[in-house]
Amino acid sequence: MRRDVSRVACLALAVGAIVTLGCGRNAPPAPQATRIATIDAGGPAGGYVEALALAPNAGLAATGSRSGQILVWRTTSAEGSPASLGDYRQSIADLAFSPDGRVLASLGRARESAVRLWRFDDRAGPGEWVEAASLPVGRCLALRFDGTGARLAVLCETEVLVVDVASQQVMARLANPHKEVLTAFDLSADGQRLVTAGHDGEVMVRDAVTEAAVRSFNVRRSRRPYPPPRGMEPPEVWGVVVALSGDGSRAAAVTIEGTVYVWDVGTGKQLFDHADGEAGGPPPGSLRFGRDGALLTTTGDRFGMRHIDVAAGASRVVVSAPKAYATVAITDDGTAFAAITSSMDGRRLSYAVEVWQLTTATSVARN
Repeated sequence: MRRDVSRVACLALAVGAIVTLGCGRNAPPAPQATRIATIDAGGPAGGYVEALALAPNAGLAATGSRSGQILVWRTTSAEGSPASLGDYRQSIADLAFSPDGRVLASLGRARESAVRLWRFDDRAGPGEWVEAASLPVGRCLALRFDGTGARLAVLCETEVLVVDVASQQVMARLANPHKEVLTAFDLSADGQRLVTAGHDGEVMVRDAVTEAAVRSFNVRRSRRPYPPPRGMEPPEVWGVVVALSGDGSRAAAVTIEGTVYVWDVGTGKQLFDHADGEAGGPPPGSLRFGRDGALLTTTGDRFGMRHIDVAAGASRVVVSAPKAYATVAITDDGTAFAAITSSMDGRRLSYAVEVWQLTTATSVARN
């Protein structure tokens, strides 16, 4: 298994060119990123690699495959094999590290459909992870820790579960407020607000404790610059990824068409929107607010990442990639992100994980 760690900053710096929307003379410089590692993530068990998580310090990356294999990789050393978790009981839908990096949550699908909590345990041996809990949850899609790591939110098709990590029990079940199934969600770092998107094209912000609706937004309108063929209905549009700022005061969404929206939750005012006529839907995990109110998300064609300055209305490429991103993970402190890429080697489909470190003060943290 090959694992290449790159320390040559100049070979993978972000492209500072503007890709959309008005950057004036006084706009701040684009943040840059350096690729710090490339991991051959195929794994000995094979299978499609679809789930990805990055620890807060970017020192660890976890991958999950359809075969059920979970591997935890060290990104800061070229030596050593990844730690293998579990016995491949279920296809992995999502992974998430706790804010301290010592708990990894995995979400399975298909027959078993369970959330597992894995704890880093030095006593069990160097780099060992021990299964601490297994909770059956049904058909679910994604995971999200709050900013303290005390609660884990689980997105299911018909509800959002909130798990108390210490007691390993479901402490709340938040019903789906949308007319159709849930498609995306995020939990604010303070754990007070929840944003969800439904297949009906609605994006809703709620109080995570009382379930009271705070604000709702509509992204149903198609933003394609050309009309559908005669006799065909306009395409359905819904949010694929959503995000909340750390205090829940701003919400963002990217639709299946690649249109980006940002709103002020308190006033309902739309702060930013951009519709790219050729863009597609973003990969999972690819939207996060920064401390300065900016956003990090993929480029419209998925070949890289971009930084969106909401206040200036400017979008700039920070990483230009040779391969499209399938899944993205951004650290909670906002200093790094990782992406799954794939390629064909003869008849074999191979996967790699690129790990990037931001090199400016710009942060994309949830808090």
